Amino acid sequence: MLRKTALAISATAFMLTAAPAFAQDEEEEARTTYRIEFLKFKPGAAERWNEMGEKYWGPATDKAGMPQPTIHWMMAGPWDIMMVMEMPRGLEMLDSHNPPERAAFRKAFAEIAGGEEAAKKLMDEDGGLIANSMVTYSHTHP
Repeated sequence: MLRKTALAISATAFMLTAAPAFAQDEEEEARTTYRIEFLKFKPGAAERWNEMGEKYWGPATDKAGMPQPTIHWMMAGPWDIMMVMEMPRGLEMLDSHNPPERAAFRKAFAEIAGGEEAAKKLMDEDGGLIANSMVTYSHTHP
């Protein structure tokens, strides 16, 4: 039994060391990375959240030059919606506390909202509509 385990470990180790050599010869194809956010609204808050999205979040996203999220209204499970947002620079966007995309969105949002103070009020209101949320990330395999 011990001999079979040692042989399996040796074979696996060999395969793992050989794999990078093959991968280095192949050019890696680009992946698309997504931020996925699940939201659970407080009772009666979904309509206001949707209204705010159409009036503020969507136009600010366009103005900032970002792709619009795809919104899925969930039919089962604990979440009301799932938003799937493409991350144009992939996980590199997480390498900074203030990536250029976030700065552009905040600037556009403040302009659409009518100033920094109005934008903060809207962001606070938005947060008050949400009972629970979860964020995860995914990417495609070309």
